[in-house]
Amino acid sequence: TGRVCSRAGRRAGGMAGALEMASDDIASTHSWLTTTLFCISLFESVFRPDPTSVICLFGFYSTAHRSAPAVRSFSMFLALTVLVDVLWFLEYSPLQYLSLDALFEVPRRGQMALILSVLSVVYKLIVLPVSVRLFRSYAAEQRQAADQGETSSGEPLNGGGLAANDRAAGSGLR
Repeated sequence: TGRVCSRAGRRAGGMAGALEMASDDIASTHSWLTTTLFCISLFESVFRPDPTSVICLFGFYSTAHRSAPAVRSFSMFLALTVLVDVLWFLEYSPLQYLSLDALFEVPRRGQMALILSVLSVVYKLIVLPVSVRLFRSYAAEQRQAADQGETSSGEPLNGGGLAANDRAAGSGLR
């Protein structure tokens, strides 16, 4: 039985390592995309108000702290900014002129705002699915750590910590 237990332990450890490696790859992609989106939104805010740069801070935090709830918040806020961008396109952007000739007569400032806004929306639509994958990956890691009696950082659960209290509440032990 000792051999079977050690195999099961190695298999669980291997699965944890594979989950963490997959999370690291997704997190790296997420970080690069969020950084690019952050830079675009900084330049975009010169031409029109845009909250995306502040929302990107949630993305940076979620990646740095491997936090599934922070990734979920980032994704929700980012989806909301896509909606705001669509409203801006319909109400205030030079796209409301609907003719190419009229668009060329728009001042350069309006053209730059439009170009950066379109680029920002494209990046947001790329970041959102990556954020969903990252959320699922972090949530799976946290579930696995809880099943193994560890915190998300790999430390053993103790009876007085928040993670232990959450786990006890989830199993009806309170």
